[in-house]
Amino acid sequence: MATLGSNARHFLARPLGRVLQHLFWWTLFVGFEYFVFSNWQEKPIVTWGFVLKDTIATICSYYFFSLVLLPRFLLRRRWLLTALGIVAIYYFWATLCYVCFAVFDRFGLVSENAYGYMHRFLDGTLWEGIFSWRSVSMGLNDFSVTVIPPILVRFIRFLLSSGNQSLRLQRENLNLEVNFLKAQVNPHFLFNTLNNIYTMVVKQDERAPDMVEHLAHLMHYTVYESDAALVPLGQEVSFLESYLELERLRYGQKVSITYHKAPDLPTHYRLTPLLFFPFVENAFKHGVDSSLEASWITVTLAEHDGWLQFEVSNSQAPSAPKREFGGVGIANVRKRLALHYPAQDYQLHIDSTADTYRVTLNLRLHPPATGAASATRKHRPAVSAVLATSPTGLE
Repeated sequence: MATLGSNARHFLARPLGRVLQHLFWWTLFVGFEYFVFSNWQEKPIVTWGFVLKDTIATICSYYFFSLVLLPRFLLRRRWLLTALGIVAIYYFWATLCYVCFAVFDRFGLVSENAYGYMHRFLDGTLWEGIFSWRSVSMGLNDFSVTVIPPILVRFIRFLLSSGNQSLRLQRENLNLEVNFLKAQVNPHFLFNTLNNIYTMVVKQDERAPDMVEHLAHLMHYTVYESDAALVPLGQEVSFLESYLELERLRYGQKVSITYHKAPDLPTHYRLTPLLFFPFVENAFKHGVDSSLEASWITVTLAEHDGWLQFEVSNSQAPSAPKREFGGVGIANVRKRLALHYPAQDYQLHIDSTADTYRVTLNLRLHPPATGAASATRKHRPAVSAVLATSPTGLE
């Protein structure tokens, strides 16, 4: 029974399931309208005319509110435009009513029972029948019991889903915080990096200070700066570059690491932190580490019309076992994308061939908040400043 219920929920969440769900509710609406107007005992063409008029008006109004008024005006607190949208919905319904009544009157379909009702709107000019206060005062009652209820249901569902989403975010953030931090500072990666630094120090390699600086920046960002809901893109890119530099120093000439960043990348935009790292770490873990011979990794960052375009691809040995889109870090990215971004604000694609593994993420960036641009770090902190954060450097 639980499996059946779970399968039903998954089906209803799919596009076809949502379409069928909407069709079901609109079918009930049509049935209710027919039940109401059939009690008027009019001719079938008149009864179905009323049903069709109210159905068209309600469906158009419902989706106009759901797709335009709610996301573009109401959620952005554009109160005047929201009010004008509601007024437009009313006058759309009133115009359909006037046209429907006029057609019935023109062809002599108005019965004695409905004559008085219809001619409250038809008597007088077009303005008096639709836009005058007399017409509005008479039409609001019918409008409020026909068009308004589905809109109210949609708004209440939105409020409930928003409240549930907020609770889910809080709960998931608590659960993801520890797992995600564990995924960021892989003990194997940290051990190898420290071991390489030790070897460099013993050999008095001039690259040792750079490696310490990159590692300090990596740890500082992960522990102290990545807990914000949104961070400037510049900080996220700097974190990614530090990680790539560490891996470049670690592997040396054994691995070809290519990094392309658009010169006009707007670093003041904001995004959810630590979205890129699991994909890049995954490329090293499953691509480079599985076969160092002729291994390569390419990372690309660009921006177009407010969309961030991120891609990481890596070589993989044909004999290496096929990997699925999983792992703690990447699974957490999928959850965080679903929790923090609407489905229309990101596209995530995973492609795997015999010798290449590619991840592509297109993400709509949040515009910078007031003062956000000035808060973006132009330079990453010096290693001495990072290590001075706590007595031991890294708590």
